[in-house]
Amino acid sequence: MDSLLFMEMAATGFYALIFFVDLVKKQLPTRRTMFFQLFLCALMLNAFFSLDVSIARQFGKSVVLYEAVQVISLFMGVSCCIFLHMHILATVYKLGSNPVTMFIFGVIPNSILTVFVLFSPFFKLAYWFDKAGVMHRTTLFVVGGCIILFNLSLDISLVWRFNKRATPRRKLLYSLLIVIYMIAIVMEIFGLPYFSVWHICMVFFIYAYYLTQQSPDFYVDNVTGFFNRNAFGNVLYERIQYKIPTSCLLVRVAKYDSMNQIYSAEVLQKIQTEIGKIILRNSRDTAVYHISQSTFGVILRSRSDAEVIYYRIKQSLEHTWNLDGTLVNHEYCFYEVTYPEYGTDYDEIVQKIHYARSDHDTHHKLEELEHLKEGTVKEAAQKQEVSHLIEEAIMDNTLEIHFQPIFSFEKGNITSLEVLARLKNKKRQYIDPEFFIRIAEENHTIIELGLQVFRKACMFASRNHIFDKGIENISINLSPAQCRYAHLTEELVEIASQYQVPMERFQLEITESEFVDKKAVAETLHRLKETGAKVALDDFGTGFSTLSNIMDLPVDYVKIDKSLVWSFAEGKNQFLNDLMPMIKAEGKKIVAEGIESADHIDIIKKLQGDYLQGYYYSKPLPEEELLRYLDRFNSDGEKGQEDNPVNGEEPVPQTEVSDEKKKSE
Repeated sequence: MDSLLFMEMAATGFYALIFFVDLVKKQLPTRRTMFFQLFLCALMLNAFFSLDVSIARQFGKSVVLYEAVQVISLFMGVSCCIFLHMHILATVYKLGSNPVTMFIFGVIPNSILTVFVLFSPFFKLAYWFDKAGVMHRTTLFVVGGCIILFNLSLDISLVWRFNKRATPRRKLLYSLLIVIYMIAIVMEIFGLPYFSVWHICMVFFIYAYYLTQQSPDFYVDNVTGFFNRNAFGNVLYERIQYKIPTSCLLVRVAKYDSMNQIYSAEVLQKIQTEIGKIILRNSRDTAVYHISQSTFGVILRSRSDAEVIYYRIKQSLEHTWNLDGTLVNHEYCFYEVTYPEYGTDYDEIVQKIHYARSDHDTHHKLEELEHLKEGTVKEAAQKQEVSHLIEEAIMDNTLEIHFQPIFSFEKGNITSLEVLARLKNKKRQYIDPEFFIRIAEENHTIIELGLQVFRKACMFASRNHIFDKGIENISINLSPAQCRYAHLTEELVEIASQYQVPMERFQLEITESEFVDKKAVAETLHRLKETGAKVALDDFGTGFSTLSNIMDLPVDYVKIDKSLVWSFAEGKNQFLNDLMPMIKAEGKKIVAEGIESADHIDIIKKLQGDYLQGYYYSKPLPEEELLRYLDRFNSDGEKGQEDNPVNGEEPVPQTEVSDEKKKSE
């Protein structure tokens, strides 16, 4: 054997080595990967049969066998060109998404070319063999070769124009690889011997090209063995580039960051691996992606597929894991985002996925499948922004408080003030109090926020000697979440004593519709009552209002929600006729909210209510305006209502409050 033959054998072995090494690794399920593997396979077989041609030429005696090996070698060479072309198209996402188009412009031409190459010797179409086994090429052979050359030259153009993710060096390597094949085609057209030298050159280019390709290990999570976030992003990006309808199902372990501080990394990693296996078993063997420490993802075809698999996974996941005697409790959140329904481009879909991955209590719902629609991420962004504002307000002591006056029938004056928290955004606009209070409860910052409100109320009362201006009570909202804080009463008493404000001056309001732990609420209210503070049941008449709460809880005041007052005034219900006498019979005083007209006042007066609160008297006011208002109103008594500058003003801007009673602890 000559040295060139040995070199061809070495090249063939090298191709086989690359192909099988690449084959046994976990490959990304993308078109680019698939066509690269097909290209490597065709290249290996082409080298093998080219080697056979060389051996048959030197040692073979059968002309038929020699011709057959030549035909197969030529076929594999053409296949290399086809798969290289398809790999380049997949790399720049130009394969198209329509199956019909793919069939017409991809499968049919390649099938015709395959048949053309294999059967030409029988019909002498593009080439034929004489009795000595020498190949003769026809004009059609030259035309076919030129067509392949044209396609490959277009590939070079596509690489430089559309492969935006590739570096110039990578693009140059793509181009050189294509040029090597174009040289081989030109030599084949003219019947020049090139196999040995060409394969030797090709070994170096393929090796360099393979090294520049991202290693399959780059897409695999070392801990769980599943695909990682890089793989997830690549597959998702390709599907969106081809406009393939896609639904991503995300499974997230709740509060994973907190678990990291309690359990060892080894224990949590083992559990993550088991969770991935459960997801794999229940997702029809679709690839599973471990896209963060706490989150797995599955890429599916439709929303209906995601919902079916969600139910399967939900029923299969363990909530208590036992690893070598270590018990670990897990809770799960589930998300689904669908392209193009919930987002029309890659960045938009990824933003929603990032929202699901983030460890933020304000937007995770346990066990439910949350559909990440357009408004979901926007709301989450708003929540996150407000959460930061709350933290800043707590650290910098910048929370504002406003006061809404409460009128007493008995005294004919303003005798109480409700303290309402106010928080501004970066544009210095007021945020809806119900919104930021709910976020504070979800983020567990409500304790600090509530204490700051109480402290500011004490400072206001002490600094302005408010109880010398006819004010008897300061009413402050209390969140049920605050009632679960064991040291709440002690904290409030300590703050009040610092400013020498008696606890008897405080009226603490709690909304019954927000009760989660009624026992904790009752215990806290009883402790507060022991300090001398009064208790009010707020927003009575909404949600799940029951008279039993009035009797079971140590309530001094019942605040009738404005909806009952307004509907009674409009003649839509007569509940107040029965409700208010029953409340009075229990020895409770009644505060009517939402008073905006003289008719409202007459109704409450006839039903023997005690206090009135609403825009008829005043909207919530900042400190200086309130003091001026009290000086004018309480000095003139009820006549002062006629001169009240607040009456008749436009409602409070929507950025501040939508009505006079927004929850603000």
